[in-house]
This record gives sequence, C-alpha cells and structure tokens, in this order.
Amino acid sequence: MRRRTLTLRLIAASAIWIVGTLCAAGLLLLLLFQDHIERRFDAALADHLQELAAASEVGQDGTLQLSWQPFDPRFNRPQSGWYWQIEQGDAIVERSQSLWPERLRPGPASADERIQELTGPAGERLRAVVTPITLPGAPGGFVYTIAGPAVDVHQDVREFGTKLALTLAVLALGLVGAVVAQVHYGLLPLKRMRLALAHVRSGAATRLPETFPGEVQPLVHELNALLDHNADLLERARTQTGNLAHALKNPLTVIRSEAGAIAAPHGPVLREQVDLMGRQIEWHLARARAAGAHGVLGARAAVADVAKDLQFSLERLYHERALEIEVRELNRLVFQGDAQDLEEMLGNLMDNACKWASSRVRLSGTRSGARLRLAVEDDGPGIAEHDRERVLQRGRRLDETTAGAGLGLAIVRDLAELYRGSLELTRSSLGGLCATLDLPAAAPTAGSGPAIDVPLPVGR
Repeated sequence: MRRRTLTLRLIAASAIWIVGTLCAAGLLLLLLFQDHIERRFDAALADHLQELAAASEVGQDGTLQLSWQPFDPRFNRPQSGWYWQIEQGDAIVERSQSLWPERLRPGPASADERIQELTGPAGERLRAVVTPITLPGAPGGFVYTIAGPAVDVHQDVREFGTKLALTLAVLALGLVGAVVAQVHYGLLPLKRMRLALAHVRSGAATRLPETFPGEVQPLVHELNALLDHNADLLERARTQTGNLAHALKNPLTVIRSEAGAIAAPHGPVLREQVDLMGRQIEWHLARARAAGAHGVLGARAAVADVAKDLQFSLERLYHERALEIEVRELNRLVFQGDAQDLEEMLGNLMDNACKWASSRVRLSGTRSGARLRLAVEDDGPGIAEHDRERVLQRGRRLDETTAGAGLGLAIVRDLAELYRGSLELTRSSLGGLCATLDLPAAAPTAGSGPAIDVPLPVGR
C-alpha cells in the first residue's frame, strides 16, 4: 500500500472538501434554477389564463362566449402540448384547437392550489394552472385550465444542470490544482529539512542551516542542539576513555616491572596475566571508544588527510629500514565516520605492513557508490590462506618474536564491523599481504574539485 504522507493527506482532505462543497453548491443552484424556471412557466400560463378570462363574456341566454382566443399559435396546433379548456360542471364549454376532441381532467380547483400535474391527450406530462372563475350573469361558475408541456421545464433544468456540472468540474480541477501547488509550496521547508538531515547523516554537513521559516525554525534549533549534545557526549566519552587508559597504564606498568623481578616460577605466570590484562584493557577501550563514535550524525573524515599523517609518522618510526611508504588514489575519498576510528584502522594496518614489509608499503583507495575500499599492501612474506582467519582472532599472532599484542587486526575488523564494513586479507600484487577495508563513504564537500587520482608525495 502507498505510504500515507502529509502531502497526500492535505491534498486528499482539501479535494474531498472542495468536491463536497461544489456538489452541494451545484445541487442548491440546480434547485434554485428549477424553482425559477417553474415560476416563469407558471407565470406564462397565468398570463394566458388572464387573457382567456378577459375574452370571456356571458350572453343574455347565460351561455359563455369568447370575444377572442389566445394569440399563441401553439394552442392551434393539434397535440402540441399547449392546451386550454373551460368547464362548467362536467361539460366542456370551450377548448383550444390543439385539444380537440380530447379534454383535460384536472382535479378539484381551489384558490390555494392552482398548479396541477396532468396527463395530456398523447400521454405526455403537463403542468397546468387551474382556476375557478365566476362571471356576472352566469348561472354557475366556470373552471379555466391552461396547460403546457412539463418537458420544457425539465429540458431547461437538464441543460442548465449539464452546463453547471461542467463548469463546477473545471472549477474543482482548478481548485484542487491550486491546493496541490499550495501544499507543495507550503511543505518545501520540510523537504529542505529532509535533504539537510540527509546531508548531515551522510557526513556532507555537521549542522542544519538556520534559514528555515519561523514555524520550522524551532525544530531546527532543537535538532542542532541534539547534534551538539551528541558531539559533547562523544567527546566526553573519549576523554573518560583516555583517562581510564592512563589511570590503568601506570599501575600495570608497576606490576609488570615488579613481576619481572620475581625469580620464582610465579613470576612468568604473573607477567603473562599482566600482559593479558593489558591486552584486554586495550581491546575494550578501543571498542568502547569506537562504539561511542559510530552512528554520530555528521561524522566524516578525509582519507587523504589521515593517510598523510600516518605516512609521515611511520616514515619517522621506520626510518632506519628506509621503507618506501606510498599513499595514492585517495583524493576526494571521505569516510562516513569518526577520524580517530579511521586513523585507528589504517594505523594498525599500515604499522603491521611496515613490520613485515621488505622495502615497500602501499595504501590506495577507490569509491563505489556509497562504499569505500581502502587497501594496505606490503612486499613481505604475506600470510598463508589457511592462517588468515586465525590472525583476525583476538590475541593471536603467527610470529611470537615480533613485537605486538596480537590485537591490531582484530581491533581493525571489529571497528570496521561497527561501521557495517569488513576487513579482508588477500594476496598482494607486491608479493605480501593485502588488507582491504570496506567502509561507508560520505559525499565529498562542495567545491573540492574533480575526482583526480594523484599519488601523494612521499615524506612530509
């Protein structure tokens, strides 16, 4: 079923109201027009009746005589639908040529109800004025009847009703069209707000613009306040996480140092447990910090900026090995998430690649739709296919002689999964390991220029 929208509701409600109002107005106009036509028709019949009454005279013998007959030629045409007759008792005294030799049979005449519906000689419906009149010198009263075809009234009403229906239909379409335009124009600020929220959610903006109408602006203020509150909560969580890490690091260092001085068999066991505590603390602190950052509206990070900082740091860290750290094809790639999380993931992967590389490490990236693929490659020995899943487990290392806690790849995978991404280990074209991150992409900022893949310079 089609979703119910505010636009559809407003348009439907207005359309129902407009159509209902116009139908009621049309019915009222039709009834008023019918009443007007009937009054005019009855007035014309009454004029003919008065003309007939004026032409009536009573002779010396008491019989009715007409000085002239109505001038309307329709009364002379047989079965024309226009008839008149004069009755005295049950006898027809005079009648129109159009009625000859038939007669009309009106009901009892009274001064209050003069209009009657009759049936004509051909079975047609007639509308008649029936009036009793007493003439001087006449031994009794006369009943005058003037009738015309009721179809004339109905035809006029029908023609007027057809034209009225067409006129009201056009008016209804115009009014509904005006309502549609008005609703769309009136709801444009809501559409702008939806687009602005989409930009915030995709990372293209951090706040809603303060340019909405007065009716919508309070909601914009509240949403911006909520965004600021989320950012404050994230910063507070980071600060508390960092404080906790520093608070635990010193005691663990002291315990590790004291355990190293214990020569008894308990010393190695104690050092092993202290190392395990350190790895667990590092693990959970990294996950807590990343989970707090995930889903924050407006979070975005330029991949090239993070990569250049890591490149600079790792070149200084591994300067004695003269590694070539290449960063390329990252222009206009934007990560939809927190910059520190991206730095954590790329930093672990690039540091791991530098540890095992013979001479070269390469970071490259591509964008496909709303996804980023960042690949960190090295020319080291690589990892056998059957060992790749094992190294992604927490605390597992293939070479215990290499420095590290065995948490880097596992933390990277967990961070990527928090962003509904993934980490994949494959064989690199350089000969070693290729670690590929699949992450959500944010829209590039306006004015950032065309997407040109240019290798970043090695060094600063």
